[in-house]
Amino acid sequence: MKIILVVLFLLIMAFFYSYFPLRYYSIVKDNSGSVDPLLIMALIKVESDFREHAVSRAGAIGIMQLMPETAAWISEKLNLVVDINSVVDNIVVGIRYLHYLIDLYDGDLDFALRAYNAGPARVAADNNISKKYLSKIKLYYVIYKVLYFWVR
Repeated sequence: MKIILVVLFLLIMAFFYSYFPLRYYSIVKDNSGSVDPLLIMALIKVESDFREHAVSRAGAIGIMQLMPETAAWISEKLNLVVDINSVVDNIVVGIRYLHYLIDLYDGDLDFALRAYNAGPARVAADNNISKKYLSKIKLYYVIYKVLYFWVR
C-alpha cells in the first residue's frame, strides 16, 4: 500500500512539474528586478502556456502576449531595440512593461496585472475587468511557489 501511495504521489508531482515548467527561468530571473520571478512564470503560464509563437485573437504576440503597439511603445520609451518575435526579447519587454504598470499604479500589483491583460484604459474604466484572470495568476503563482520553493 505504501509503495502505491509513493508511486501515486510521484506521478502527481511529475504531472505538476511538467504542467508548470521553469522554461526560460534564467531569462526571467535576470530581468525580473523587484518582481518575484515565479510570479512572472505564472504570468507566462496564463498568457501563453509557454507557447513561444502564440498569437491571440486580439493580435498579442509571443510568450508574454504583447500587443505589437504596446511593445513598440515601451521599447521606444526605454530605448530598447527588440524583436518581439524573439522569445528573449518578448520576455524582456513583457517584464519591462509589467514594471511600468506597477510604477503607474503606485505598486498595486493586482491592478498592474489586470492592466497587463486588459490594458490600462479598460481596467480604469471597469474595476471588475480581468478579475478572473488575476485569480488564475494568483493560483498559478501559489503552485509555482510550492513546486519550486527552493528556487530563487
